[in-house]
Formats: sequence, structure tokens, C-alpha cells
Amino acid sequence: MVGGLCIFIAAVFAFLLLPGINKSKGNTVMVIKLTENIRVGTKIEETMLKEVEVGSFGLPESIVKEKSQIVGKFTKGALTIDELLLNTKFSEYASDDRLDKIMAEGKKLVSVTVSSNAASVANHLKSGDIVSIICYINGNEVTFTELKNLEIYSVENSESVNVEQVSEDGKNIAETLTLVVDENQAQKLIYAEYSGKLHVLFEKRGATQ
Repeated sequence: MVGGLCIFIAAVFAFLLLPGINKSKGNTVMVIKLTENIRVGTKIEETMLKEVEVGSFGLPESIVKEKSQIVGKFTKGALTIDELLLNTKFSEYASDDRLDKIMAEGKKLVSVTVSSNAASVANHLKSGDIVSIICYINGNEVTFTELKNLEIYSVENSESVNVEQVSEDGKNIAETLTLVVDENQAQKLIYAEYSGKLHVLFEKRGATQ
């Protein structure tokens, strides 16, 4: 009886289950892969993607099957052209290692207004540059030791868009500077912002350039 039962089970597996498994292994599906290796924090564009036919057996549920699923998103890590793309490998926002480092050091970000093209060093400022700030309060020049050698985090236009990401004429004019500061520097900048006007002195090109 035991032998007969084993033979019966083997027959069921061989004639009913095995063909179904083999058939599923033979099925294919179109998935999305990269056309080039990309770095962490890369914003995905449609030109970076291609459709590839692969076997459907054993594919994870989060596999990317449509370009629209990830176009415009950012990679959480470096990706190669050979690996399967999963939704979990992408984010709506770019990871910002530089901002994380700033926060870990106990620093803050403060944005201040530059009132003219001259005050912003004629649009020559870039992220990472080191600058000093001179304040004009009630028509008098006021300098604070705390506002010397500050690092620029970003330079924004009137629409709060980073000017380094804008190529259109008229849209790349600096209107605000976002600076990396400590608590005391932040207080002095906020006081100067609401008390008068600021002028920027370029000191040196920063390490991030």
C-alpha cells in the first residue's frame, strides 16, 4: 500500500503539477531595465530606460513593468544595466548626503535676500562658495564677525528655483542665498535681513566645486 501510494503521488506530480510549473517557467513578460549604469541620487529620464522580455517565473511583485512607474523619481543607490529594477529602489525625492552631513554637524540653513545684482556679486556665486556678509542698517555699514566665511548651500531665483539648474535667460538671476550657519550666525543673519540690506563679499571657491 505504501509503495502504491508513493507511485500514485509521483504520477500526480509528474503528469499534473510538473507540466504546470514548466509552463509557467516558459511564460515571459516585458520589464524595464536601464540603458546605462547610473549613480545614487540620479533622476530617472525616459531615455535611460528600455523594455526587455524576461521569463515571468519567480519575478518579485515590485518589478518595474512600465516606464511611467519610475520616470521622474530618484535612485536610492547605484544601479547597473543588468539588474532587475524594483519600485523599492526609487524615491520621490533625491537623497541629499550633503544636507545630512550639515544636519549631523549641528548646522542650520538660513535664506537671506540679495537686493541687487551687485549685492550678489553679479551672479558669480555658486553652491559651496565661501562668502562674507556686510549689513547696511539705517544707511550705516555694520559688520559681524560671525558673518565671515559662510558657506553657500544654494542660490535661488525669484521663484525659489536653484539658479544652477536654470539655463533660461532672466530666470538665472540670484534673489536669495541659502547659507550654512550655526545658531549664533543664524540669529545675526535674521536680524540683518529684517533691519536693512545685505551685500555679499566673495571669499573663495568652495570645496564642492
